[in-house]
Order: sequence, then structure tokens, then C-alpha cells
Amino acid sequence: MSYESNPKDSNPQDPHSEASNPQFDDSRIKDHPDKLLLSRIRQYFKAFTTGDFDGIRDLEAPEYTMTDIPLAVLRSSKHSWYDQNKGFTNLLTDLQVQAISLHGTSFPGAFAILEHVVWFRLKADPPEAAKPNLPPGIKKGDKAGMINIAVLWWNPEGKITKELEYGRLTWDNFDITHFDAPK
Repeated sequence: MSYESNPKDSNPQDPHSEASNPQFDDSRIKDHPDKLLLSRIRQYFKAFTTGDFDGIRDLEAPEYTMTDIPLAVLRSSKHSWYDQNKGFTNLLTDLQVQAISLHGTSFPGAFAILEHVVWFRLKADPPEAAKPNLPPGIKKGDKAGMINIAVLWWNPEGKITKELEYGRLTWDNFDITHFDAPK
């Protein structure tokens, strides 16, 4: 698996920028025209990569639902997803996210789509229940990645009302630079 990223170039005045969260590489999306959307995405992934589950929950509306296809979770409520996310993510360490592309808007009722890769190491050997969602034979300390599409809908207060995650594990010789637009 190849792990490559572009040099960091971010706005140090944004508290959620790459400078304040090296675990979220936003170098490919930093010029997105909707700065409010970009700020929300940075805030979300800062909470995710640092294990701030309460911070993630604070970004979700009361009616929030999550569908996470790789984990076989369908329309999980805000409360249920908190426990599911915390349980699975606590198996991981060295979480890093590399954004590939960002589309959409922060307008109420609208949605945004973030294409990204999540990289992680296992903190411990996985329990049997987690193995179907991980690479075969992965064990404590092994690194893996998952390429994902996250779709997030916003309410008038800027909270996430609905989230869909679609993804798959990365493959041998995966190289994120293959997703870069031709120059």
C-alpha cells in the first residue's frame, strides 16, 4: 500500500485547518469555494481522527441517522451510532484521513460529498465480530486503509441530519495520487 500526500498548505487562522490537525490532510480540497462547508468538514474530521466522539455527536442534529455500508449499519440513530462508532473506532490507532475531493454546499437541506481515504493501525488483534470489516489476517499493529465516500445533509442550524458512508478497503499498490485530476 502506498501512502502519499501533497505538501501541507493551509490557513493557520482556521482552527480546524491542517496546521491544527495533521491527521486530516485537506490539501486537495482547501480551495473549495464554500468556506463554511470546508470548516464543517474540517471540524468533523478533526473530531473523528482525534477520537472526540462527543465532538462528533455535537455536530449531529437530534434526528441524525447514519448508514455505514462497510460496517453494515443501516439508518442508525444518533444515540446508537455514537456507541457503534466509538466501539469500532476504538479498535484503531494512528487514524489519518486524506481528502480527495469535496462537492456540494453548506446550504440547509443540501448535501456535501467528500471522497477520502482513512488510514489506520489496529490497537489490538481484532475481535471476531470486527473481522468481516477488516482485511483478512490483519493483526495488532498492522496498517490498513479504506477509500470512502461520505454524504452529509445539513439542517438550518448547520448540523448533520443524515450521513451515508460508502467504501471499501484499499488494495495492493493503492496510490492516492491516481485520484488526482490530470494537470
